Amino acid sequence: MQIITNIQLKEINTTATYAVRQPVLRNGLPIESCALDFDDAPNTMHLGAFANDSLVGVLTLISKKQSVQLRGMAVLEKFQGQGIGKQLITHAENLVRQQHTCNLWMNARLIAVPFYEACGYQKQGETFELPYGGTHFKMIKNLCD
Repeated sequence: MQIITNIQLKEINTTATYAVRQPVLRNGLPIESCALDFDDAPNTMHLGAFANDSLVGVLTLISKKQSVQLRGMAVLEKFQGQGIGKQLITHAENLVRQQHTCNLWMNARLIAVPFYEACGYQKQGETFELPYGGTHFKMIKNLCD
């Protein structure tokens, strides 16, 4: 696996995430399908990964009572397998720790479960179906260990 090291991670706005969410998570669906619940809530943050000033990866962090939910994580296909997702998730974990929150969780598509397991996340419960993306597992990581 080739690792891209010149990635810049920075906060972006909601609609900027659509450029990556649509081809990766909502391929063939209208752009409106990229909008997620709580995207525009005051306690939501969107991160973008930029390679040569081009947005190539995104994720969204939604703060909830005692945890933070990761949603809409995606890396453009031609940039997958190059360490960008790992950089995004590591940065997100650091931001969550700065909020003094221990639990980061997500509903992971089956195809993404091995990636999240490699990042230290554990499956919780049984699989379930979501309208977009099919079968998922809830996965969680305690960041305070």
